[in-house]
Amino acid sequence: MNFAWQIYRRLAEAFPHEFKLAFGEEMMQLGEDAMGEIAKRHGAGGLIRLIADIAVRLPIEYLSEMRQDMRYAARALIKSPGFALVGIISMGLGIGLTTNVYGSGWALLTRETPAAANANRLVMPEKPVSYYYIEQYRGQTKLFAGVAALQNGVPFNVGVEGQVDAKPERVLGQLVSPDYFSVLGVEPQRGRLLSAELDKPGDAPVVVISDRFWHNNLNASPDAVGQTLRLNGQNATIVGITPRNFAGALAMNPAELFVPTTAPAALAPELGNDVLHQRSAKEFLAMMCLAPGVTIDAAEAALDGITRRLDEEDPSAPARTDKAKRVILLPAGTRAPIPRNLRPVVGGFFVALMGIVMTIACMNLATMLLARGANRRKEFAIRLSVGASRFRLVRQMVSEGILLSLLGGIAGFALAYGLSVLNSQLRPPAGAPAAPDIALDWHAAIFTFAIAVLCGIGFSLAPALQATNADVAPALKEGSVLGLSGYRRFGLRNLAMVAQLTGSLMLLLITGFLVLGFSRANSVETKLNRKAMVLLSIDPVRDGYTPEKAQALFEKLRERLKASAIVRSFALAAQPPFSIKDADDGSIQLTAQDSRIQKSMVTETVGAGYFAALNESMLAGREFEETDQRSQNQRSQNQRSQDQRSEADGAKAGVVLPVVLNESAARGFFGSGNAIGKRLRDDKQSYEVVGVVGDLKDGIGISQSILVSGSISQRDLIHGIGTIYVSVCNIYDKTERKLFPRSPDHSGNINPFALMFCVFASNASAPKDIRR
Repeated sequence: MNFAWQIYRRLAEAFPHEFKLAFGEEMMQLGEDAMGEIAKRHGAGGLIRLIADIAVRLPIEYLSEMRQDMRYAARALIKSPGFALVGIISMGLGIGLTTNVYGSGWALLTRETPAAANANRLVMPEKPVSYYYIEQYRGQTKLFAGVAALQNGVPFNVGVEGQVDAKPERVLGQLVSPDYFSVLGVEPQRGRLLSAELDKPGDAPVVVISDRFWHNNLNASPDAVGQTLRLNGQNATIVGITPRNFAGALAMNPAELFVPTTAPAALAPELGNDVLHQRSAKEFLAMMCLAPGVTIDAAEAALDGITRRLDEEDPSAPARTDKAKRVILLPAGTRAPIPRNLRPVVGGFFVALMGIVMTIACMNLATMLLARGANRRKEFAIRLSVGASRFRLVRQMVSEGILLSLLGGIAGFALAYGLSVLNSQLRPPAGAPAAPDIALDWHAAIFTFAIAVLCGIGFSLAPALQATNADVAPALKEGSVLGLSGYRRFGLRNLAMVAQLTGSLMLLLITGFLVLGFSRANSVETKLNRKAMVLLSIDPVRDGYTPEKAQALFEKLRERLKASAIVRSFALAAQPPFSIKDADDGSIQLTAQDSRIQKSMVTETVGAGYFAALNESMLAGREFEETDQRSQNQRSQNQRSQDQRSEADGAKAGVVLPVVLNESAARGFFGSGNAIGKRLRDDKQSYEVVGVVGDLKDGIGISQSILVSGSISQRDLIHGIGTIYVSVCNIYDKTERKLFPRSPDHSGNINPFALMFCVFASNASAPKDIRR
């Protein structure tokens, strides 16, 4: 009984101050008198019910007090509309920007792939591998529950059945192995998904579409499953629709179509040249689902040993003696896989960014509450003198801060939602990747509510304590004129202002560096007249052209551009000028025959007159000529007639390809000596240096050692380089009809339904989306 009484007394003492002033003594006396009688009549059960009753009553009284405090705070803010409006706007901007960062950055990096049941077990190697390697990985059933292959960002020219006169649309998708969806653990919304049991090589082409494609292109038709699409000029049947919000693995570049690797090469040129059976064709990403109980570190160590063995068994692979890791696994269950060692850095950046923004907003609120508290000192002194507790006054001021912060949170969430809707309404240029779907959801709403409450409490408590910490008599005499402790050198108000200024400067610096970085990434220094330059991309292979017909198309295109009065110079290239290059993508290992110096080079493929079109002068030698292109085309035809022995036979026959080196590459191989006429060699081909050009920095200001090949050919089209960029310079009249006239009967040399994309137009008057 004594123990029960101690609990009862502690609970009674925990009631709000105002409640104890009115009922405290009575409640204690009644409890003491009734406890003995209850113990006699009902025993321990009665005492438990008594304690439970007072325990339940305690939070109810606090909620009642909070409701009264909130009503008082609302009346106080209504009486000071200017103060309330400034506070709501300040907190709304801070919380809105923070919620936007959370929704577009933090959530994108940390939230699991929607609709993927196995998201927390998905991993992937950092670098692409060949399809053969992926098949070998599948056999490691003790490590992986499943292994799928995919290529991301694969372009398809898409036409819808029944829309005869409609021009095809460029849509990005993924080329995936049939077990892709089972590895991810995705279930269909309608129809079925790809399956290794149902989708075999040689079967009629099928495709799975995303929910976004279903709504945007098929108007959410209930009869979409079974409908036929024209993909790159070939028919493919829709067999299923993915769940809502699912945009594939690696959804930073959302996929709208999912085509199996069992499709013919005519539908997916990336599957040409028997790429699925080439051990050296490292063109696929491996998506792996860890077996139960297997850690990512154990899988990485085992996979590294397997990959070393496969490399040693590959006769075409160069010998490697280094002991560095050959496989690094990344967690792949999020929309943007990041290396594990970088996750704390990226997460820390977003936390710091959100923290700085909220600190600025909250310091502004704290400074306002400090000033408001100073003006209300006489009011607080009067209330204290008539018996109000300091705790009650502090609670009321904190309630004002919480109410302001909650109203600011509502405004901030509305701002973030508006920015999200605006971003979703922006349609990307033709052929550009669709923006990831980052609509705000209940996670963002909870985040907004939590941050509003925390900021309201955290940054209004100190001003409330300072405002109520005053002697009653002096405050009644002098009121708000009373000297404040904030006027001291290190007063709270001064510290708040210093913190606000520091946060603002930090945010300004971060914003400045980001703007400079984006500006640097989107601008390059060139010698050409950018106001008179347009880059066009045409992809005839994806419009149903065979490689032979595509090559003929480009020959006709050259003749048409030469004959045009509005074109002064042009060139063909397999990539846009100054594009950012990945050292691991398209690099080859070359050896100088004279010095035996070995270097890894990034390769580019361009046509005749490329550097002249860019107004880049040669430092030595010459650039590519049309005779180089014609001789390369002839060699390609001869090589294709030799079946799969083309490269080896060409190398044995002493075929030497002309190449141009940039200045860094020439200096790396030959020092200060003359590079013209020198020979380079890889494991399959010999090259002769015919020219040296200055270093051309890419879009982020980086200059790498680059070997430029002048061999745009049918073989490039077979390998999937299909998109060739036409650089048209010094255009006097940028009109589509003058450049590409269209005959009335659609019998022109260029397919009137083939897609053309302007991927770069410096002049605002240049056409941004030219469709044929």
